[in-house]
Amino acid sequence: MSSSNNKSVPVIYDTDMDLDCDDCGALAILHALADLQEATILGVICDVPLDSSVKIAHTINTYYDRGNLPIGYLKNEDFENGSRFKEYREHQQEVIASGRNYYPKKVVQFFNLDEIKIPNTWDAVPLYRHLLSEAEDSSVVIIAVGLLSALGDLLKSGPDEFSELSGMDLVRKKVKKLVTMGWGRFPKDIERLNWRMDWPAARTALNHWPTELVVQTHGSEFLNGKMLPTKTPEENPVRKCYEFYLGTNHKGNFTWDLLTVYYAIRGCDKYFEEVSGYRLVLDEEPGKNYWVEDKANDPPHKFLNLVGSRTKFKKEIEDLLIKTPGEQG
Repeated sequence: MSSSNNKSVPVIYDTDMDLDCDDCGALAILHALADLQEATILGVICDVPLDSSVKIAHTINTYYDRGNLPIGYLKNEDFENGSRFKEYREHQQEVIASGRNYYPKKVVQFFNLDEIKIPNTWDAVPLYRHLLSEAEDSSVVIIAVGLLSALGDLLKSGPDEFSELSGMDLVRKKVKKLVTMGWGRFPKDIERLNWRMDWPAARTALNHWPTELVVQTHGSEFLNGKMLPTKTPEENPVRKCYEFYLGTNHKGNFTWDLLTVYYAIRGCDKYFEEVSGYRLVLDEEPGKNYWVEDKANDPPHKFLNLVGSRTKFKKEIEDLLIKTPGEQG
């Protein structure tokens, strides 16, 4: 199968790679789609200032023979005590205390990641600006499955050595669409996780995004990843992320981020329906978001509905998740 336009989709993957292992699974299927020549991964952005996120992303990239991919790191000198990531830190502690294992620390230990030197690391916003400046106009798809901190900062950035354009104008010129996973269900909802963890940045990014915006809200309809322990080797870091997060006898995990990557590359295919004619608005009240009628729809805002066979979709996702690196079909 190929992407809807039969052309490799240039992608920047923006993730927290920290609180849930579906970020890792989503990066795995993005690599699988790149092996199938449906996607071209330009770089990975880690949108929380955590060394472990960068190390895990690099280890997954390396497993798929793309260890030289640039990784952007959202640095924040006051992460431990500052107000910007206070809610994120609190949620991180809730995850650790919930009984589920906090997988990043265990993955770092298992693969001795503290001992490795990671090549080609950048600050997040300069990497975004560099990658976009080198891309063809209206070509890049950004997949954002974590916080929108780096994207908010990108839109507010000014001219630099990579481009004379402001961040807003650079995105308008180079980005085809932003596909983001968040709790923005129609007609209104309260975001609890991704966007909520840096609400001011999310409001900047989504209320002012200058190109097409697609919101993906599904992921609890089925589980994926059950076959990782039996169909992939012990050295597969994605397998270990799932095992450390869920336990060795797990039945899989929810597929929020995996479905987001699938749609971003293959479009609606047999499993999604796009709904337009409305505009997403993030309210000043943290977490509150809603859709308002917008017949002009310029730039277009869309949300996705799931259609088709859940069983077939689950199998397609699982096949991508366990696909051998470099395998063409």
